[in-house]
Amino acid sequence: MKELTWGIVMTVKEPRTLLLSNLAWHLGTGASEIHVYLDDPDDPLAVELDAMPALRVIRCDAAHWRDVAPIKRAPATIRRRQALNANHALKRCECDWLIHMDADEFLVQSRPLGQELAYVAELGCELSISPAERIFVAGEAQETFFSGLFRTSTKGLNRRQDGVNNDAIIFGDHFPLLVHGMLGHSAGKCAVPRGQDYEIGIHWAYRGKDRNRAVRYNSASTRLLHFDGLTPLNWLMKLLRYADYDPSELSIAAHRRAQIEIMCDIAKDPQAILEFHAEMKEFDAARLDRLRGFGLLLEERFDPSSVIRDVLGEVPDLSPAPFDRDLIAANPKLAKLIEDQV
Repeated sequence: MKELTWGIVMTVKEPRTLLLSNLAWHLGTGASEIHVYLDDPDDPLAVELDAMPALRVIRCDAAHWRDVAPIKRAPATIRRRQALNANHALKRCECDWLIHMDADEFLVQSRPLGQELAYVAELGCELSISPAERIFVAGEAQETFFSGLFRTSTKGLNRRQDGVNNDAIIFGDHFPLLVHGMLGHSAGKCAVPRGQDYEIGIHWAYRGKDRNRAVRYNSASTRLLHFDGLTPLNWLMKLLRYADYDPSELSIAAHRRAQIEIMCDIAKDPQAILEFHAEMKEFDAARLDRLRGFGLLLEERFDPSSVIRDVLGEVPDLSPAPFDRDLIAANPKLAKLIEDQV
């Protein structure tokens, strides 16, 4: 059966090294097109991205939002901007299937995704791609912002007839800070076919005028690697950014709210921040064994450098320090917030 083509859409404001790494990885592993919506219309990366084949670069300026947003201006929350841009791309794309992703998410395939899509197309549903979340190995130097291992979700594994949630036993005191064993999301992302009645959401799709959740088929070929906080600073910035949103504008999941509350309480104590990061993200041998025992540990390393080199002709500096510098430079408001808080 002939493989179908697939592409990606993302709304981004990220350091150059991360964004280029993401784009190069997906172009080098099968994406036929990538729609890059620059949340900052004056993003200096625009010119560089314009020159890359298979990229569709859109600057999210006032004219863009007048055309795309029902309110005729940029929505207040990134999630709403992402959803509008994803569906704008779905109407314009030329690939057979489209996937909404974030820049800190990378698809890894055990066999070509296009092969699976050719069969799943017969089912009339979305393709759901399950996540694995990066964790750090305690005592191991973070050579790049991709260093570490991955934990998988307990979603579908934690139901019991006696009303007990297995996650409460597996994760103990950390249970309120996790969703199905994840600090970020356990929902993954989805691929949908173009030219049908799909509307892409952040993690899943809707169909028809009534916007019913689309039927899904879980991918057997592809997994989503999620780097939720590429460095401690990145994680701090992410949580403080969420905390800055008006609750009436952005609904935040209970486990994220719990993380944010702790981070806001300790934000003036750099040592406490590092200790919280270590507690939640850095796993010693005993904690790794516990994940392994429950079948929740992926021990494969992720090193995209050879693919990045094949696509770009070089590999950007993937070490944490320049990434953090770029992160601060690209987010002056958040940098000031960090400066005020820490």
